[in-house]
Amino acid sequence: MKFITEMELRDRYKTEPFATYGLETDTKLTPGARQFLVDRRVTLTQERSSGGKSSNANKQKQVQRRESWCTLRLRGRLDCTASLFLVIGAELLRSGDAALSEEVLALSKCFQSVQKAEREQTAPEKIQFWGWTEEEIKGHSDALEKCVDISEFHVGLENAKELTLLNHLRASLRELEPAILETYWNEEQQVCSREELIDTVNLIINIVCMMMWQCLGGQKWKR
Repeated sequence: MKFITEMELRDRYKTEPFATYGLETDTKLTPGARQFLVDRRVTLTQERSSGGKSSNANKQKQVQRRESWCTLRLRGRLDCTASLFLVIGAELLRSGDAALSEEVLALSKCFQSVQKAEREQTAPEKIQFWGWTEEEIKGHSDALEKCVDISEFHVGLENAKELTLLNHLRASLRELEPAILETYWNEEQQVCSREELIDTVNLIINIVCMMMWQCLGGQKWKR
């Protein structure tokens, strides 16, 4: 099962706006992607499969094999993102921004709880950052991610390194939602069984966006 994200639709829409979107067989939309189409009044159509019949035993084997592959791919992406936190923290420290480096490394510990929760099949720990609860973080970062859009213009800024490193981290975190959906999607109930992992990852993305906003001269969040 493949999932289309909001960012994929947004990039395609920027290139060429569309009024109808055809969803291929074995492809689904993330909640953010579906809302993107609704906001722009894009008609969603579902293409039908024309494939032949196969035995239930073969189908079950295919499903189990796919689930195993999805789990391996998800955990690989989680490991890559965890290592990226450390690389960025080290690079920021080397560049002389010890305060931001400390914040990134502190946030990496929050991300490690997501990894642990996925492997142990438990709920991730509640996040507290800058002395804020999850609800307070959501309130301060509402709609901020869409406002922090990094382009070639920002490369010429004085703090371009900090911005581009954080943007790289954000991009890596964004790739996790479709990977989690692919791994834990319940086709019968049409829900993701590990939605709390996605919620926690999105909360971490919000914190990264707040760091980027600070680099752009925005509000300094109270620690």
